[in-house]
Amino acid sequence: MKEKKINWKIMAAIVLLVGLFVVFVSPGLFDTTMGQLIMKQSKQATALNAGHLSRLYVGSLYSGVEMLVGLALVAISAALYSEKKWAWPVAMVLLSIPAMVNGYIGLGWLENLKLFPPAYITFFLSLVAFWALLFLKENDKKVKHLMFWVYTLLGMLGAQGFMLFPHALRVILKSPADALLNPANAVLLRTGPMMFLVVVLAGFAIYNLSQRKVAGWYMALLTGAVMAFGAFPAHYARPLVASLVPKGTLAASVLTSTYWMAGLQGIILVVLLLIPSFKALLVNEAE
Repeated sequence: MKEKKINWKIMAAIVLLVGLFVVFVSPGLFDTTMGQLIMKQSKQATALNAGHLSRLYVGSLYSGVEMLVGLALVAISAALYSEKKWAWPVAMVLLSIPAMVNGYIGLGWLENLKLFPPAYITFFLSLVAFWALLFLKENDKKVKHLMFWVYTLLGMLGAQGFMLFPHALRVILKSPADALLNPANAVLLRTGPMMFLVVVLAGFAIYNLSQRKVAGWYMALLTGAVMAFGAFPAHYARPLVASLVPKGTLAASVLTSTYWMAGLQGIILVVLLLIPSFKALLVNEAE
């Protein structure tokens, strides 16, 4: 099926503009979000702890990745304008990265400063662009609607994976001995790496599903399964905390537990993917 030429031009313009934003504006938003939070919490960097250091290490590593994403988006905008088929899957996975990761980057502002995080501007911009490209690509309406739900679930799982991986890192760095001796913390020695793998698998799933490859279906299935097998043990091994809502607003339960809800979303994704008619819509079996 030949896509409408105008849609390719619009997609190219969106990708170019988001890429320029990520290269020239997002670094300032990122630095403000990370710097002000850590400086305030650590008394102007005089009382740095494991939480600050894990956020600093992970955040600094991602800041380089985000610059690469922005440059790559600018580069492939020309390929989209020229209607190169390979450019759309690449654009989709590139746009998914800031949308998945900036949830973690700005989370501290919401939890501790009770303010809107500047980095969430990048988050919302990349998310809207991601959805726009999904619907601009010419596909059957049923395929588009199913892709929307599957891709959104993949993004949610990736975002939670990137939030929970640094959480595990913080707990382990805070007390390595406790991580070895206390079952409530020891569970994170396995759950933490699994959360990182969820992020990686979600990216590969989006890339391959965007090409309608069966490999994408398997990657998406693994994304949901790894999240479920990593999140539920952590939920039941660790003290129950109402981590999804502001402190003191709701009692701790499975509905306010980050790990439990992340595991549930993983199961929902697996169930959706295992429905034969849904798999047929997502995958071109000839690929």
